[in-house]
Amino acid sequence: MRILIVPMFALSPMNGPWSRTQTISRAFLASGHDVVIARADDGNCQHPVSSKVLTLPVPSPLGLPMAIASRTFPIATKLGIAGRKPVKSFEEVLWLTGNLSYDYTMECVNILRAYIQNKQIDAVYSEFNLAAIIAAKADGVPVVGSVSYPTQATYANAKKKAKGINRALSEVGLPRAGSALNLFTWLDFRFVPSCYELEPMEGANLAFCGFLEAITPVQDTDPETDDQRDALVFYLGTGTVPRKRLYRAVCEIADAVPYELYVAGVDESDAPASAVNRKNLHFGKRFDFSKLLPHAVAFINHGGQNSVMTALEYGVPQIIFPGKVFERQYNAQSIVKAGAGICIDDFTSGTISEAIGKLRYDASLTRNAAALREKLSSFGGTSCIVAHTEELVADRIVKKLFPKRISLD
Repeated sequence: MRILIVPMFALSPMNGPWSRTQTISRAFLASGHDVVIARADDGNCQHPVSSKVLTLPVPSPLGLPMAIASRTFPIATKLGIAGRKPVKSFEEVLWLTGNLSYDYTMECVNILRAYIQNKQIDAVYSEFNLAAIIAAKADGVPVVGSVSYPTQATYANAKKKAKGINRALSEVGLPRAGSALNLFTWLDFRFVPSCYELEPMEGANLAFCGFLEAITPVQDTDPETDDQRDALVFYLGTGTVPRKRLYRAVCEIADAVPYELYVAGVDESDAPASAVNRKNLHFGKRFDFSKLLPHAVAFINHGGQNSVMTALEYGVPQIIFPGKVFERQYNAQSIVKAGAGICIDDFTSGTISEAIGKLRYDASLTRNAAALREKLSSFGGTSCIVAHTEELVADRIVKKLFPKRISLD
């Protein structure tokens, strides 16, 4: 089977779509399939795991000229300006990143369609990439992909911003979608890298696949007597908290608790000397979470899908500061509802210290996180994705070979 896997692209740092694309690609490669990964020079698509790569253009934020956007957008992100603007739907995210632009969409669709036809692609996997869905549907190729509860148009949408997408659909002979998010309902099979308890989605041709990769066994401990947890791990994504506020909060927490603090996503050279000089405060662009989280009292994060699932992978309770982004707010409330963490509405040493106290007092939060870990590990991950995609493609081949089946009844 020849499969083309296409992630969503964005000029800002966005680890989720590319990392999931890499994981899914590895699974198809391991099953003996021919995998092509689409990438763009957006700064996120590093070291593709397949040797076969299709390069697509980078969307320009807000449709601005790239020369302007490439300079202003990173500065706004670093200063935390982007985190101050409420984002109410995934459609707004697509619009802000330039993924709803008519010109950009048509450029990608044309490249994708030419590649699908020339290389005789059997199936397309869309990691939240709209152009991939449009191209596959226009050419009648099976298309599958990732979905989530808060990216549904019925959850929240901004369909007035979808004019470019609807124009592109009309141009290739497909029906208008209204909200651009309705394209995700066009997928021939939908995969939810979660569980029903966190994302209660229903419908035909939908499967929960839990953790995408097999998880590392962790030593069972009693949360009421476990004295091996001696770390706090922070990861706030990009633009969630202004750097000055982040440094002030973690410094104050480091002075007040008997734990080692690890702040991921922040290079030590960027941190002020007053923060770096604290012996129990550590900064790093990247940390090996597999070594830190088994010893973590809590994982303080921004509610991104990857961060939430990483915490659950190690059964670690979470303290989530989602800011003003709809998806992160949904994820935070799902974790709170499942009894596996706490949501805070302000990022200060006071709110975080109070939440840490609740975590240490209420052992059920750790137990519930461990229970979710077990459930999420039972769905098959990428093996579920590969199996359903293989079945879909095989069924299409049979229908092409035998368009009129003879009934023996």
